[in-house]
Amino acid sequence: MEKVRRFATIYFAIQGIAVILWWLLLYVEPAYRSHFQLDGNSQTSLLAFWLPDMVIMAGGSFSAAFLTAVKSRYQVTAMWIAATAFAYSTLYTMSYAAMTGKGWLGVTLMLPATLWSGVFATTIMVGSEMFRAAVGTSTRNVLFKTFAQIAVVWSVVLVVLPYLLTLLEDELGIQRYTFRYQAAISISAFLIVSVLGIWAAYTMSKIGKGTPLPLDHARKMVVSGPYAFVRNPMALSGIEQGLAVALYFGSPLVMVYALIGSAIWQLVFRPLEEDDLLVRFGMDFEEYRREVRCWLPRFSPYQNGKSPDSSNSIERPSGSM
Repeated sequence: MEKVRRFATIYFAIQGIAVILWWLLLYVEPAYRSHFQLDGNSQTSLLAFWLPDMVIMAGGSFSAAFLTAVKSRYQVTAMWIAATAFAYSTLYTMSYAAMTGKGWLGVTLMLPATLWSGVFATTIMVGSEMFRAAVGTSTRNVLFKTFAQIAVVWSVVLVVLPYLLTLLEDELGIQRYTFRYQAAISISAFLIVSVLGIWAAYTMSKIGKGTPLPLDHARKMVVSGPYAFVRNPMALSGIEQGLAVALYFGSPLVMVYALIGSAIWQLVFRPLEEDDLLVRFGMDFEEYRREVRCWLPRFSPYQNGKSPDSSNSIERPSGSM
């Protein structure tokens, strides 16, 4: 949690500075206002945002950074104030832009800020409660839940959201890139990395007795299958899937979207997940983390040397060290 807290402090401080610098740019260089203007006939609808932006968005971000740094009990409240301000502004400008066709650049820049602010606020608020071991049930039920989650998440994250981003690119006039055999290469890459994700999900469900969902996590520490080569095969697969989708559409925004998703996982969810695994599995997980890298696969499979059977998994009561 301390790592996530440090990243949150740095992020909200940078976010507050960015808001101030953006308004200074519009003040010093009025020509840039047209790129963010919501109404084609007037700049009033844009410039009227300066006071709430400076007080709530910039001030809220600085407050969140400070209160998080000192571990105040009000840190989560400050984060949610900033996150809500960005979410409201984003939705308002998105609605305005949809009606006038203006101001899509501002929407595009605020979307990541809304996402990051909400992720940090939620993470610091929930903390270790985000990860819970799955309730004991049959392997068939666990597999069903796992692949139902995959169907929903992949549909939203890899189909719906990238498609919406391509529509946003059209509004912004962003040129997509194309090359020979683009569809064949991107589809092939997507299928290959999807096999890794399905293999990892099946292994977690079959041996770990849990699902990819943090609130329904594996009951056993799994170090077999793809986990014997790389520590986070599902995350690795998901990031590569996002890049393959970006390649298929030839979309710079989808590419950025995939990279932002990977950064959120790396800086926020991975530290929390590994803290939970360290609490539950102690030195067994510490040894595994030392021997198996997070992103770069090993050439030979990891063996913990303590498995009583061919599953190559470790089971310990929650909280043991």
